[in-house]
Amino acid sequence: MAGGAGWWGNQSHQTGFYEYGVSPFHLKPFKGFFNPGAFKWFKRHSRLALFWGPPTLFYFSVKNWAEKKFEYYNRKEYLSQHAAHH
Repeated sequence: MAGGAGWWGNQSHQTGFYEYGVSPFHLKPFKGFFNPGAFKWFKRHSRLALFWGPPTLFYFSVKNWAEKKFEYYNRKEYLSQHAAHH
């Protein structure tokens, strides 16, 4: 392997030469996004909406109800009303 050329190629040291480039993946970041695969993905996940939709609606309705109750129980009118009974 004389001369520096071998399995790795020529490894001689070069100075003063810099080369910069942009990856083709960075030039077109959304290339192929709107292909049939994206629509198939949306169709497949929209069918799953029946499985995640009702539990999500239930969760947010219970959360909303609990927040309203929490606000009511921490209001001055409720606290003064129940402080008189104790």
